[in-house]
Amino acid sequence: MADWGWALLSPAALLVLAQLVWAPDPYGEECRSKEYPPSGPTFKGNVPTYVINLDLPPSKRWDNLMHDKKTELKVVVQNIKDIANAFFPSGKVVDIVDHKIAHLTATLPYPFNEELQGIANSSGIPLG
Repeated sequence: MADWGWALLSPAALLVLAQLVWAPDPYGEECRSKEYPPSGPTFKGNVPTYVINLDLPPSKRWDNLMHDKKTELKVVVQNIKDIANAFFPSGKVVDIVDHKIAHLTATLPYPFNEELQGIANSSGIPLG
């Protein structure tokens, strides 16, 4: 009976290996050199520059960035939550992080604790 297991496992392993070897490029674009300034089908424009004014109160320093990037930050946080919920489907881990351990940010040294609170306030994302 054990021989049948190996007989079935070998073709399955070869099939998986073949798919990995001949899989299409996940990025779909060839590597190019000497292409400055950037261009091409995946180029989405220049990366914006932000100035973080350290003279502002820590809770306000990140307001401009959060105003522009709130949606992207929410997507990243939701992806992290989805991954956590895939491992712990009850949702308790995300709930604990979002609501029950947020007070740990108060243990961070100044100004980091206030900056995190400001980011949470500006973005609408729970402090946890």
